[in-house]
Amino acid sequence: MSQLLTFFTERVHSLYFSGFPIHLSEQGEFFGTFIKHRLASRFQPQEDGSAVAMTQCLSPAGHTIEIERLLGLCQASQSALVLDRFVRVIHLLNYLRLDCPWHTLYLPVSLTLVAGVEAEHGKVFRDILNRLGLEQRFGILLPEALRQQPERLAAIGGNYRRHGFATALAGVDGQLLPLEG
Repeated sequence: MSQLLTFFTERVHSLYFSGFPIHLSEQGEFFGTFIKHRLASRFQPQEDGSAVAMTQCLSPAGHTIEIERLLGLCQASQSALVLDRFVRVIHLLNYLRLDCPWHTLYLPVSLTLVAGVEAEHGKVFRDILNRLGLEQRFGILLPEALRQQPERLAAIGGNYRRHGFATALAGVDGQLLPLEG
């Protein structure tokens, strides 16, 4: 496990996440910290053999909070974007630790990231995957709020697909609704 963390640190961490500590628990799970909050992963398997990564965010007092609330605490707009990507990297490392049991892992992006990136959604995260030498198929779970903005959803989904990501929205029943381009 420490080899994976060392590999990640050498190839990616200093370039993108220098102010965001990442740790390895005694159970072998990766987690990050941001403003004393603990960021960890959970995975929700889907009927089609894929899975959705979900963030477990614990306050310093041990209370569960939503990641959107933590994003709101960011002082600088760029910090929120980096935090969003950092959470996806934590999911990615935990997925690799499990020997990639699902054919596609969908990684959620926040509305904060969608609004904060003007163009080329997926470019930075594709670079992170390339630096790690990852060829596996990863998907992006887009925010539910984009469902009400079909033109914007199509444009953002198209950006992610151009960078090699499958795209989906969460369905009402918790199952994925894949988006086609």
